[in-house]
Amino acid sequence: MATGKHAAVAAMLLAAASSQRATPIVFYASQSGRSTLDQAEGGGNPFASALIGLIHRPSLTLGELRAELIVLTEEKSRGFQVPDATKTVDEPSWRLKPVPASEKRVALVFVYSTYRDAGVSSLPGAEHDLERVTQALQDAGFEVQSALNPKKNELRAALAELSSRSVGAEAAVVYLTGHGFEHGGRVYLMPGDYPFEEGANRLSELAVDVAKLAGYLKAKDANIVFYGGCRTYW
Repeated sequence: MATGKHAAVAAMLLAAASSQRATPIVFYASQSGRSTLDQAEGGGNPFASALIGLIHRPSLTLGELRAELIVLTEEKSRGFQVPDATKTVDEPSWRLKPVPASEKRVALVFVYSTYRDAGVSSLPGAEHDLERVTQALQDAGFEVQSALNPKKNELRAALAELSSRSVGAEAAVVYLTGHGFEHGGRVYLMPGDYPFEEGANRLSELAVDVAKLAGYLKAKDANIVFYGGCRTYW
């Protein structure tokens, strides 16, 4: 009987937390069907460079971030990349900067940069972006966990931990990059050991479905996914 009561209370608390969750926004570094640059201004992806520049501003709303990330990325990539973002009915009023002293912010930054065993080019810019995006988010008050070339079980554990940390937080962020593709209307990040010779056949099994990452974010004011990889069709 006690176990049943505890389960009911837990379910009620989970439902309450879900109802307070901000609608997630997913930012893509390029438009559907387009690729991205691994190394440009700043030694990494122009999308990362633009994001870092905006984070360092003394004042920045989420609405300003949405608009200016597109403009700055296009400028830094010389028109090669034009970011895209999912639409929301109501733009959250959350501010990235300045950082309130009492606000809890959590983030996960992970990249795949080594693809030697997969027979495709590695991405040194992605590894560089891991370091500089992590630092920028820390400077903006985020408690950041980072992972370079995580194995499937390591990534699963890191996402579960982020999900737990985001409950009760005001803001939660995931930044990820590496080789990526768009297939069947969904965008996938490829791990370093993906069997590229099998094409898209094992995407749902082995690749990271970018849109699904939003489901791990449960903060009450802002939940954001930044994806820096390609969206070329497969």
